[in-house]
Amino acid sequence: MYDELGIGEAIDRVIVQNDLNRIVSIGQAVKAMVLNGLGFANRALYLTPLFFEDKPVNRLIGAGIEAEHLNDDVLGRALDDMYDYSLDILYSQIAASTVKRLELSARFGHFDSTGFHVDGKYNSGEEPEEGVVHITKGYSRDHRPDLHQICLQLICERQAGIPLLMKPLSGNNDDKTSFRETINAHIEQMKNSFGVKYMIADSAFYTANTLELMGKDNLWISRVPETLNLSTDVIHAVAPDLMSALGQSSHISLGVQYSNIKQRWVVVYSPEAYQRGIKTV
Repeated sequence: MYDELGIGEAIDRVIVQNDLNRIVSIGQAVKAMVLNGLGFANRALYLTPLFFEDKPVNRLIGAGIEAEHLNDDVLGRALDDMYDYSLDILYSQIAASTVKRLELSARFGHFDSTGFHVDGKYNSGEEPEEGVVHITKGYSRDHRPDLHQICLQLICERQAGIPLLMKPLSGNNDDKTSFRETINAHIEQMKNSFGVKYMIADSAFYTANTLELMGKDNLWISRVPETLNLSTDVIHAVAPDLMSALGQSSHISLGVQYSNIKQRWVVVYSPEAYQRGIKTV
């Protein structure tokens, strides 16, 4: 799959490699780490040659490459080179190449974040450093606020679910802030590199600042938070009509302007959701 998608080729194409003594390219080093991770996920990087010593390295990685060439110095330099280049940019370029190669349609970009809780001691007690993910406590989607975590932000295409953008974030990440920063930095790239026409996200996306960044030319679908005064006013205005048909779902579509952006809102009434809400209260 690594070769079929041309991941190594894409890496070697965009990162300059001027070392004349280099035997293993950065793309080949990444492939070695991927294969090593499948078999020795908990082993240190310096043990990589041990993993490959009984395998056909020249067929798996490339002609003329031996297990001893895949040492931690070579792999570490490859990681440093990719970090210096910018992992966010590199990943998006690989994703763009993959989407094009697989002839996928990326009209819809599904925008969300998730969290992974961790055990043990990390940098939780230290002051956050710029450019370093801070493992700490935050809003837990696993309902474990007592555990430290890291977050991962994703924009995925709909057809195959391939992430177009993937960005690690600190455990105390605020979606409203990070969504806005991502839109500001990457909305043009999503349009030009992937052909994304619609951004789809949850209510953390729906803030005045983020909508202003989207402007009037970019399309999006989101859930309006009920903490918004305008949202509450609209619900109170249309609720009696929507709830008039007992036991039946109903909806109404109406035009609204918020943050100087004309929008179409759909208000939905569901008897089942209404009953769940009553029990929660």
